[in-house]
Amino acid sequence: AASFNETMLRLFPSRFARAAVTNGRRFMATDTSRATLPAETHGVAGRYASALWLAASKNNTLDAVEKDLDQVASAIVPGETFERFLMDPTISKKEKAATMAEACSGGAELSQSLFDIMSDAGRLSETSATITAFKKLMAAHRKEVSAVVTAAHELDSEELAMAKDAITARLKEGETLTLTTAVDEKLIGGVTIAIGDKFVDLSIARQIKDIEKLLEEPM
Repeated sequence: AASFNETMLRLFPSRFARAAVTNGRRFMATDTSRATLPAETHGVAGRYASALWLAASKNNTLDAVEKDLDQVASAIVPGETFERFLMDPTISKKEKAATMAEACSGGAELSQSLFDIMSDAGRLSETSATITAFKKLMAAHRKEVSAVVTAAHELDSEELAMAKDAITARLKEGETLTLTTAVDEKLIGGVTIAIGDKFVDLSIARQIKDIEKLLEEPM
């Protein structure tokens, strides 16, 4: 059975892993040997999120951990005190660990362990990215497909319904759609649609650019 410590040892550089174990902070024993991630993550934040998801999945605490991370995310406001605290390399690891322990008091044990490890490794600057990666894993776990429809004007109820129906028709069995909208007047007309890593530009602005490019070509 692999503990959360051992999962971290496998996913992170040895120097970081030694620090986490040497400090004697024990984590909930979790068998992650047969767990499978529902989506790919990348970079340091992705490895943190993956290790946390694997442990929480086997420990049946995914929802509790997600709730904790949502609360932390809601407190991270660009340019405000908490974000500056997370990003500031001059604040000692000990002080950061103590602050995060207080912030996560009452939360899931794995949530507390995550920020304990990140504090030890001097990686609290990766907090927002780690939460984003974890949310990506949770969305994939729930078979949620996120789509963003951007238009030159606010979509009315009929236009929104048409967009939702068009996207939903292309989902796989069991998948559910989470649709958000945005407004960008630079599009002039039409829409752009972002679904996961896919992007479709059906805006008038794009059509104008294509025409201009065509006119620039020698006759």
